[in-house]
Amino acid sequence: MIQGGTEYENQTFGRETSFADGLEGADFTDCCFLGCDFRSARLLGCRFFECRLERVDASAADFTDSTFRGTTFVDSKLLGINWTILRSIDAATWERCLLDGSCYQALQLQSAQWIECRLHEADFDDCNLQKARFLRSELDGAHFKGADLGRTDFSGATGLAFDPRSTRLDKTIVEMDAVLRMASALGLKIAGTGR
Repeated sequence: MIQGGTEYENQTFGRETSFADGLEGADFTDCCFLGCDFRSARLLGCRFFECRLERVDASAADFTDSTFRGTTFVDSKLLGINWTILRSIDAATWERCLLDGSCYQALQLQSAQWIECRLHEADFDDCNLQKARFLRSELDGAHFKGADLGRTDFSGATGLAFDPRSTRLDKTIVEMDAVLRMASALGLKIAGTGR
């Protein structure tokens, strides 16, 4: 069982791993979590440095005051996570993760990556997403009001829709269908497209 107030380094935790109730103050460096069940877990003030969480289910987990630095989430289920309650998150990558209903509101997420993720109804309002990447991700109903999308790359993303008047754009990469939705939001009709 993983205990609070303990440091773990270069360890792999599998499906059989259990966590103390209300785990507090555990530090993980270069650790790998494979198939762990974090559902509704309370991991308070824990720190994850250069860790890999693969095939984990952390839906509705409480990471209050925790830190994620250089952490990669792969093939994981992270539904309804409120990322704003973290102490900090830096250089994070999500690959093929389910992140519906996630709240990232007003976080500094420069250069973060979401690759082939599902982010339905995710909240990115007021985020700094400069140089972030949402490659081939599903963004149906995601919110970006007030977000800084300078050099953000939405290549291959689907369902992307935001009002360009309420975001900061600079060399932002979007697919043509997103451009057409933005034009429609501005009251424009594009000749030859039927839209």
